[in-house]
Amino acid sequence: MSDKDIDDLRVTTRPRMSALWNLTRGHRRPLLAAMLLSVVSAGLSLAQPVVVGRLISAVGDGGAVAMSVWLLLALLVASALVGGLQYFLLQRTAEGVVYSARTALIGRVLRLPMLDYRSRSVGDLVSRVGSDTTALRAALTGGLVELVGAVVLAVGAVTAMLLLDSWLTAGTVLVVLAVVVMTVQFARRLEKLTFAAQTQLGALTGALEQALTGIGVVRAANATDRIGTDLHRRARGVYEVGLGTAKVGAVIEPVGQVVTHAVLLLILGAGGYRVAAGQLSIAELITFVLFLLLLMTPVNVVFGAIRSLAAAWGALARITDIDRIPAEDAHDITTCDYLPAVSDSQPMLRVHRLRFTYPGPRARPVLEEVSFTVPRGSRTAIVGPSGAGKSTLLALIERFYDPDDGRIEFGGVDIAALPRRVLRAGIGYVEQHGHAVAGSIRDNLHLAAPEVTDRQCREALDAVGLWDRIDREPDGLDTPIGDNGIRLSGGERQRLAIARVLLAEPPLLLLDEPTSSLDSRNEELFQRALETVGGRHTVVIVAHRLATVLDADQIVVLDDGRVHAVGTHSELLEHSELYRELARRQLIGAP
Repeated sequence: MSDKDIDDLRVTTRPRMSALWNLTRGHRRPLLAAMLLSVVSAGLSLAQPVVVGRLISAVGDGGAVAMSVWLLLALLVASALVGGLQYFLLQRTAEGVVYSARTALIGRVLRLPMLDYRSRSVGDLVSRVGSDTTALRAALTGGLVELVGAVVLAVGAVTAMLLLDSWLTAGTVLVVLAVVVMTVQFARRLEKLTFAAQTQLGALTGALEQALTGIGVVRAANATDRIGTDLHRRARGVYEVGLGTAKVGAVIEPVGQVVTHAVLLLILGAGGYRVAAGQLSIAELITFVLFLLLLMTPVNVVFGAIRSLAAAWGALARITDIDRIPAEDAHDITTCDYLPAVSDSQPMLRVHRLRFTYPGPRARPVLEEVSFTVPRGSRTAIVGPSGAGKSTLLALIERFYDPDDGRIEFGGVDIAALPRRVLRAGIGYVEQHGHAVAGSIRDNLHLAAPEVTDRQCREALDAVGLWDRIDREPDGLDTPIGDNGIRLSGGERQRLAIARVLLAEPPLLLLDEPTSSLDSRNEELFQRALETVGGRHTVVIVAHRLATVLDADQIVVLDDGRVHAVGTHSELLEHSELYRELARRQLIGAP
């Protein structure tokens, strides 16, 4: 990734300090307590050189030193106790902030608009939840809180040094300020590199996730080496940006040590001269050096804080990037918070002049002027050539997307007036490729209906012809199926998805090519299951094979995003040339 690419990545994503402060909501009391302890620790540290100076003076004058020794020991013990308590409190608070940020981001990621999932890599979203939120810990433990104590310690040390010798103090401060300014400049570069590194890592995670999800396709296409080369290239990009980060860090890291040594040598040389000239006592010089060493502590903290905050800023930018996206239902205007009851005389669904276009510079409408009704308790099939808009139509009914124009009514109520959770509670949806979640058969069946019994699970599996297969497994319903159901065949995953929907008992079923992965025997079992539930459910089914929908109450024929014809199988054979052609191609009786 070039420097220009890195700069371009960062232009529109710089977060504000308020974004980091907002993430501490709910943890501010312990965070402020840690800051207060940091200030107390700074005060205890500032008192120590004063006591040491008095101790040296007392030794030189032959006075009593016991009180000073005991006071110094008390300060050291108190400083250690306060420091330990502050460290624990700070670490616990930082973990709490990371946990809160992570759970909030998970909630946001799960509720992104469906269109966003089309343009974002799943692996990148996972990376933001994982590594990006972890980077916030450094901003708190090595950044903001430590800075508070460091500022107090620095101000106190400089004030004490000014009282001892203003000329030596002025030289020290000028050197330190010059180095801090230089470090800030490097930190800006580090911030850009960190953002680029996190972005590259997200892209690598996404590409690897896709490769592993489709590993069977990759192997079958003999593309393992090509995919591996692409992943290596992406990993190389992460490495190169990380190397750039290391180079910048290599400049910042030793600065604190160099400054400490340089200023110490300067003070010892100049201070020794002033002692020899009688302008400064030995005790004052030693006290000044101790305050100088105290000053170097917050200076090094500042260097570390700048580095930590710069790194965290890049991660925070990626987190706030997701936070700026409104949730799926953020702009909903709902006027009805319950699913309307549908009478026999009322259609379950009414689609009226629906129009929809996926976003894009050269996008064209996927659906135009689509209108039809679905009577309650009926079975409606949607057929047509590939790309006609069949699956998109189901997605609009499910409100994965909202139409550009037109409306869809559920029981006479515009679904835009229903909260999505309410609408989806009344719809059972099976995607074209039955999805299975990692876990067991039981976990998948409980996804939509967590209260169902084992007996109901067995009945649903038996209805789709899957129980005999599961019953042979030693763990039965607790049989693990692997990521995305990899231990099941495509047809078995499809039937499991159908069983899951049947268990939820929704009034409306949306089935997107449910038999596409089924053989003829299991397709027949599915048809029987559909007939069994037909009296209790209204069914809208997208079908590629017309043989599965010949007895549908009505068939809607889509072509190029428009309704070409509506009717029964026999009516369409008589009046629709397109339907006759589809039937002829599938060797279904047509003139």
